[in-house]
Amino acid sequence: MAAERHQGAVERPGAVPGVRVPAPRTVAGAAAPAVAVADTRDVLALPGARTFVLTPAETLRLADVRTEAARADFVAAHFLARLCAARRTGGSPLDVVLLQRCPDCGGPHGRPRVAARGGEPAPEISLSYAGGVVAAAAADHPVGIDVERLPRRGVPGRGIRTLRRFLTPGEAGRIRGSPAPADALLRTWVRKEALVKATGAGLPAMAGLDLSDLPCGPSAPGRPYRIRVPGSPGPHELTDLTDVPPGVIGAVVVAVPEVPSHPCSPAASGTRSLRSPGPDEPIDTPSDQGDTS
Repeated sequence: MAAERHQGAVERPGAVPGVRVPAPRTVAGAAAPAVAVADTRDVLALPGARTFVLTPAETLRLADVRTEAARADFVAAHFLARLCAARRTGGSPLDVVLLQRCPDCGGPHGRPRVAARGGEPAPEISLSYAGGVVAAAAADHPVGIDVERLPRRGVPGRGIRTLRRFLTPGEAGRIRGSPAPADALLRTWVRKEALVKATGAGLPAMAGLDLSDLPCGPSAPGRPYRIRVPGSPGPHELTDLTDVPPGVIGAVVVAVPEVPSHPCSPAASGTRSLRSPGPDEPIDTPSDQGDTS
């Protein structure tokens, strides 16, 4: 059962101060996602953010959240996701209904989606929250977003060991050799988590996807990396989030339509080296590793 529409007024996303929901831009023939990242307190200060009605499924999930801070993150993230979806549709965030239903057990969790209205196609949606920061993305194709907050001190060695099963040897070595291992670890992690959300694959499957060719630092604005995930029908574009609150690292991934390539092109040949793109081209990084187990 869908939530009732809250009758209060909410500003359109593009006019909301303090919450960045940039207009979609076109990259390599595919519309980039509408993305927003903000502190939880800033999102909850927006008109309607504390009074909009959650769906019954969202209410059930919220009841399981233990701390007040985590509950605030949950509410802010789900409101921000509605803002991003409304940005794609041109409607009001109050009209957006988010659905979550596990295809395996039927529980109120799993990949979120927007309920279609009036026969119009609904945008794809993703959301994330961590320690007082929330993020959301909406796109015409499957999308995933993830944010993490950097620890106050350096990551201990066991941090790498804990995540080793999700990292390739190349990624683990690159993180250890980085002058900022905490940043490098979390950047690798959010990149993979965003890929997991966009592709629907589990983290164990993503352990075989080697992203060690990507720099440890953030990608340049407007220059996404093109990733080819084994088993996916087409490429994905990965963008590191740079317009974020201090101490936050994030990434967004969106699936893009396959563009036919020449048989002798780097993409067709399966090369894994980075190529030098033009000013408006994504960086192509085919990452096909045979074994993804």
